[in-house]
Amino acid sequence: MASTTADREIVVTRLIDAPRELVFAAFTEREHVVNWWVPDGTTTHEWNATPGGRWRYTMPGPGGAPMPFRVQFVEITPPARLVYDYGADVAGAPEPVRTQVDFAEENGKTRVTLQLVFATAAERDAAAQYGAAGGAQQALGSLARYVTRLWRDSPESLL
Repeated sequence: MASTTADREIVVTRLIDAPRELVFAAFTEREHVVNWWVPDGTTTHEWNATPGGRWRYTMPGPGGAPMPFRVQFVEITPPARLVYDYGADVAGAPEPVRTQVDFAEENGKTRVTLQLVFATAAERDAAAQYGAAGGAQQALGSLARYVTRLWRDSPESLL
């Protein structure tokens, strides 16, 4: 059966040289997330990484203007899957993007697959025009550098 969201999706994947449990923790634990997801100068206003919980933060945007965001956690199934809604934390913002992150073990490494599902095909097309796939790949690159460094520097303390 074909996906009913294919025209609203952007999917990116990356193989990361670190164990699945560590990569999952880097996506769901505040002490890790702040080290790879957000730029310096970001302020976290709320963090509750449980189903139904939220992460609210403000990061510096172009020219230093504050950009507020909200992540609403929907599903957290360690160490296999994370689902959240991601979007601007302002009145009148577009519908958040439903993001599903799957973590698959591959010979001691982790294949991370991000599936971003937009509310409409037009929103997906606009995000694609602004480089959403490249931005997602860039985020996975930051994640990979962060967890690979952690794993390389002290593997025995991480499991």
